[in-house]
Formats: sequence, C-alpha cells, structure tokens
Amino acid sequence: MPDVRFAIIGAGMGAETHAAELPHVRGARLVAIYARNAGRASQFAQKFGVAKVYHDIAALLADPNIDAVIIVLPNGLHRDVAVAAARAGKHVVVEKPLDITSARAIDIIAACRDAGVSLSLVYQMRFCRVTGLIKRALDSGAFGKPLLVNVLDNEHRSPAYYANDDWRGTREFEGGGCLMTQSTHLIDLIQYLMGPIVSVSARVKTAWHAIETEDTAVATLEFASGVLGVLSSSTAVMPAQRHLVSVFGSGGLAVMNGEYDHLYSWHAQSGETPSLDQPFDFGDISDPRLFPTERHRTQLQSITDQIAAGGPPVTDGADLLRALRVTEAIYRSSQLRREVSLAEIEAAHSLPPPG
Repeated sequence: MPDVRFAIIGAGMGAETHAAELPHVRGARLVAIYARNAGRASQFAQKFGVAKVYHDIAALLADPNIDAVIIVLPNGLHRDVAVAAARAGKHVVVEKPLDITSARAIDIIAACRDAGVSLSLVYQMRFCRVTGLIKRALDSGAFGKPLLVNVLDNEHRSPAYYANDDWRGTREFEGGGCLMTQSTHLIDLIQYLMGPIVSVSARVKTAWHAIETEDTAVATLEFASGVLGVLSSSTAVMPAQRHLVSVFGSGGLAVMNGEYDHLYSWHAQSGETPSLDQPFDFGDISDPRLFPTERHRTQLQSITDQIAAGGPPVTDGADLLRALRVTEAIYRSSQLRREVSLAEIEAAHSLPPPG
C-alpha cells in the first residue's frame, strides 16, 4: 500500500516529537509543515527534511498530496483547524487535549464523522508495555477485586516554560494548567485501565506560577466500577518527581510510570510475573523536551496502520472525551466547592449519536 502522507500543523516542541518519530513509522511519510512564523517553519523543515513549507493552513489543506494532518497547536486552536481539515477530507490526528472544552471537542468529533475521516487523539501512555501488562492483569482478575488507584503527578516547570510561550497558562489558549496539559495523560490512562470516572471532588489553585490557570490540584475520584482514586497534580513543586500510577486490588497491586514505561512494583495472585525496572528514583527532569518519545512512535504506527487499512472513522466519541470531561468536572468541583458528577458535564454538552 502507498505511504500515508502526513503534514504537521505547528512547529513547536510537540511538533518536533512527531517529526522525529514519523521516520520510524512503517508506511508513514512526513511531507509538509505549517507554521505562522516563516523563519521557524523553514528551520523546522530543514532540521527534519520536510519538503513543503506552508504559512497558510487553507493552502495546506487544499494539497491533494496530503492524506492526514497532525495538529500540534495551542489547545484552544485545535477545533477550527481540525474541523477545516476534516471538511477538506484529511484524516485528523490531534495532540492532547482534543480542545479546551468538551463542547469544542464535540465539534471536532462531529466534523470527522460527517466527513468520514478518522480522528485520533494522542495519548501515548496507553501504548506503554507496562500499560498492557497491567490491563491484562486487571481484565483477568489477577489483582483480585480492583479497589483503589493513586496518581501522583508532581512536576516542575520553570517560570520560563510559561513565559517563553505566551499561550501557556492562559484560559483562552491552554484552557487549563497542570491538569489540562500534564496530568491529562494520567486521567486518560487510569480510565483506560479502570473504566470511566463518574464523579469527582476537587480543589485547584494557582499556587506559585504567575499564570491564569492552575499549577496545583488535588482530587478524589469515583469510577463506575466502584473503584476509588486519588489524584495529585502540580507543575509548581521543586524538584520534580517522576509520576506514579498505583493500582490496588484485593489480591495484588502494580505501580508504574508511563513517561518512561517503567514498572516499579508488582504483586498478582495469578498470571505472569514481569521483571521490575530498577533502580527506582523519585527524581525527574523539568524540561519536557527531554522525555522519551518511543510511545509516540508506537501510537503513530497504530494510527498509520488504521488509516492505510481504511479503518473506520470515529467509532467511540465518548472515549475521546473522557479525560477532558473529567478535567472539566474537577474545575467545576473546585469552583462550586462540591462533588460533581460526570453526568452533569455530559448533560451540558452531549455527544450526538452517529449518523
């Protein structure tokens, strides 16, 4: 089959990750890059060997030699570009989150459904080796009855991280802070493992950074299965710590890190006994450009295979919305100082049925 020809829309840090990994994806080819800044786009194209450079999104979307776009723009710009891409017949890949509200995200889902193009959301931690180990153990009952999930995501971002990109930390363009951009990965991951969250009780605040959005948050979570969870999220603490996701059952447990695809603890009453990653160190880096990107490669391979095989367009819109809706529920809970059900969030902006 011919290669799937990708264009990347955006030329920032996230775009560099995709440009670096696409050459390792079978059946994928990066053929174009878009950026508003002409100099930045040209530098990006030269660095990654991209043949076409665009400064006009409409012109890029009119190019018949582009099959799919990867949108790596500030969060609040995702909807308009994704909808235009779908209407132009391009398959759509969006770096998390889908957008800054579920109402805007639903517009993307509807546009892709209407156009019959695929829609993929980049949550690469689902593609960890350790994620697969834990999911198989949970599905087989190897941990007994699932009881509890603990998520610790206490990171550090310097003031320069926010100051050097003027969209970061803004409600209009980032839509949120540590929850929307960092811990969204783990909110997605735990629902992938444990099923949907149905209610939250939370507090968020801007504790240290000079930004509009939160840099510290805590939440208690209840899953549809009855499992309870605790989430701690920050970009304000110093030094940074590696995040930990701990899954506990009546007959076992697992502790993992999705950034590095590491397994730190494992006890199961049946099934496989995987080796642990040692030594364990709480300390972590603060520069997100230095995190491993192999999981992006794995997800991009899955996306490319699906497009090449003519796979279905949007099959599970609810799954695409889960992390964003939980984030919205956490914000609402903090604002109202009460528990918030996900049913409240879904009722405010419901997903239209297919067709």
